[in-house]
Amino acid sequence: MLKHVIKFLFLALCGEAMAYGLPKNTEVTRANADLLSIKLEKIDSGSVDTFLYQLEFANKLESCLAGRVQTFLLLDKKEISSSSMDYKVGSEQPSVLLHMPASGYDMAITIQYCCSEGVSPSCKQSLSISSVIGITSQ
Repeated sequence: MLKHVIKFLFLALCGEAMAYGLPKNTEVTRANADLLSIKLEKIDSGSVDTFLYQLEFANKLESCLAGRVQTFLLLDKKEISSSSMDYKVGSEQPSVLLHMPASGYDMAITIQYCCSEGVSPSCKQSLSISSVIGITSQ
């Protein structure tokens, strides 16, 4: 019996640690983008083969600084490549340029807001865009 109690306590503690380790995520939609200070617009890339988007976002969310931007290139809704950029924001209105092939591709983005500094900052909040094309299409 004691063995089962110890296992239960161990699993409960592990579950609690995992729950606090993941950032609280908010999905960005056309309806809430302005409220979340997200501006995503398609701009001229100079090539018919490449789409170019500019993503602007707030440097703070609930007193946490923007500290990580992750991009996921999608082909037919399957991830084919990704990148993650950690940085210290020095701008009041940070932005990122996103390039992707023009035919059949889409991109998902996550912006994480971190409440501490260091090599592996504690990112407590995140904003996710599941489809760049879906947000910018009219």
